[in-house]
Amino acid sequence: MLNKRTLLASSALAVLASVGSAQADGGFYISVHGAANFQPQNDANFTISCCQLTSHHLDSHVGFLLGAEVGVHLDNWLHGLRAGIESDYRRNKIGGRWLASSISEGPTSGRIDGHQSTFSVLANVWYDIDVGQKWVPYVGGGAGWGRTKVSGGAQVTSTSGGGNTSVATTWAVEESGFAYQLGAGINYPIQPGVNLGLGYRFFKGPEIKNNVFLGKNDIINFQNENHSVLINLTVDVN
Repeated sequence: MLNKRTLLASSALAVLASVGSAQADGGFYISVHGAANFQPQNDANFTISCCQLTSHHLDSHVGFLLGAEVGVHLDNWLHGLRAGIESDYRRNKIGGRWLASSISEGPTSGRIDGHQSTFSVLANVWYDIDVGQKWVPYVGGGAGWGRTKVSGGAQVTSTSGGGNTSVATTWAVEESGFAYQLGAGINYPIQPGVNLGLGYRFFKGPEIKNNVFLGKNDIINFQNENHSVLINLTVDVN
């Protein structure tokens, strides 16, 4: 896994360096951004047999995104075109409930509390649209590698045997793989070579499918679709 990460990072940096050397007149830029990150809720029902049903409901709280990009303007190829390498970290708290019910063992349920986070490295291409104003809209996207981690705990409450028992189980599972994003926004120059921007990103990273608290037959799909509203600060480096 480490070799794959090293190869991906080295390849991305090599591409950016070669593009930058070929288009040195366009100039480099550095951008940092922060965002509110939103994930959809996750609901599922599993019928194990005629006599057992399990279900869960996961709510994702509003999280955050922090990231940075190093890129190069490619005006010599196409006016307004730029490319960059971006690294991001996003994290959301998750909560909810799960339920397992069977005729033989009675109902078992509990609360869910945890966090879902993703670290990603993406190669991006953006296009700045000249509208004849100081503010400049842009569109684009990127693709690369991401690693997702889900950690937390679940309360387990059972009513079998005529009484109530409560225990807790914890988990930490990870998955890595392909990730991509699409985005758009507006940048506005606050001084020469410095732009302040507002943007939107749709990001999809590796999903985790694991039986973290419902049992070996009940696979939970921790989805990884993200909607982010971000503020960025971009500085041109000549």
